Amino acid sequence: MNEFSIRPTITSVADLPTLFKELNVGTHDLLLTNKYIIEPHLDLDNLPLDVIYLENYIQGEPTDQAADQLLAQVNQKDYDRILAIGGGSVIDNAKLLVYGSGVNMQKIAEQGAQLPKKRQLVIVPTTTGTGSEVTNVAVFNFLAKQTKVGLAYPQMYADQVYLVPQLATTMPYKVFATSSIDALVHAIESFLSPKATSFSKIFSVQAMKTIIQGYNQIIVHQQVGHTPKGQLLLDFLEASTMAGVAFGNAGCGPVHALAYPIGATYHIAHGQSNYLVFSGTFKKYQALGADLTDLENILATVLPVAPQQALDELEKLIDHILPNQSLSQIGMTEQTCQDFAQSVMENQQRLMVNSPITLSEKDVADIYQNLL
Repeated sequence: MNEFSIRPTITSVADLPTLFKELNVGTHDLLLTNKYIIEPHLDLDNLPLDVIYLENYIQGEPTDQAADQLLAQVNQKDYDRILAIGGGSVIDNAKLLVYGSGVNMQKIAEQGAQLPKKRQLVIVPTTTGTGSEVTNVAVFNFLAKQTKVGLAYPQMYADQVYLVPQLATTMPYKVFATSSIDALVHAIESFLSPKATSFSKIFSVQAMKTIIQGYNQIIVHQQVGHTPKGQLLLDFLEASTMAGVAFGNAGCGPVHALAYPIGATYHIAHGQSNYLVFSGTFKKYQALGADLTDLENILATVLPVAPQQALDELEKLIDHILPNQSLSQIGMTEQTCQDFAQSVMENQQRLMVNSPITLSEKDVADIYQNLL
C-alpha cells in the first residue's frame, strides 16, 4: 500500500527580515546560502547568525568531495539549527548538516538511515524547480563513480519550509527556465510513477497546470528572457513545491535517471539535463506501448490541443522558454550513449523502478542515440 505525507510545514512570508524575526535566529543558528542571494536584502556585516557561503566550497553541481569539506567546517561548532536559503545545491548540502559532528559523506551514504538527527532544518527555496525543500532526497555527483547518486533518509526532511518570493526576484532567467522545467518533469514523472496515489496526483496535476499556464503567460506577454515577478513568480514557487510534494511521495523516473550522468559529466544544470532527454524518453515509452492516456488528457486541457498531440505541443512550448540542444551538441557520442546506459542501469534503479513501462539497457542506449 502506497502512503502519502507532507512532512514539513509550509509558510509564506513577505521578505527576509520578517523571516528572521519569525524564526528568532541567533548565534546557535547557521545560515547556508549564496552571497548574491541575500546581499541585496540584508546588511551582511550585522547578521544575527553565523553564515557560510556555499560558493566558497562548491562551483556548480554538488559533489561528494566538496560536501566533505563543508561538513568538516560546519561541524567545528555545535549548531542547533540549519537555515538553508538557496537553490538545489544549497538545499541538498544543508540536508547533510542535520547529522551533526563525527560524520562524512561515506558514513552518511552507508548509515544515513540509522544516524540520529541532531539539528533542526529550515529551508527557503529561491529557485522555481528543485522541490527538494519538501523531500528527504539530496543528490550528489560521486566523482569516483562519475554519476549522480541520490541519498534519501527520513532524517533529511526539513522541519519547516518558507516561501519568500522576494528572494527569487534576482534569479537569472536561465536559472528560472531550467529550474521550472525541472519542476515540470517532477510533476509529470511523479504522475506516471507506479507509486503515485490519488493524493500525490492532485499535486502533480496542479503543478503541471500552473507551470504550463505560466509559460503561456510569459510567451503571450513577450517576456521570454525575463524572470517572472509578482504573483506569477509566486505561482511558479508554489508549483515547484507542489511538484516536490508529489515526487517526494511517488518518486521521479527514467528522465531523471538518464539526466544524471549527463549532468555529472558535462556539468549541465539539472533541469536542462532533464530537458535534453525528456522528449526522447517519452517517444520510447510510446514506441513500447506505455499507456500515457491520462497524462495526455490532462496536458490537452491546458495546452489546449487534442490528446494525441499533447506531448509534441508541450515540447514546442518548452522550446519557446528554453531552446533545446541535441546530445551531440554537448559532446556525447555513440560510445558515450552506451557507457551512460550502463551507468544508468547500475546506479539509478531507485529511479528506473518508477517508469510507466520497463526499460532495458538497450532501450536506454536507444533513447540517448536517437537524441544525438
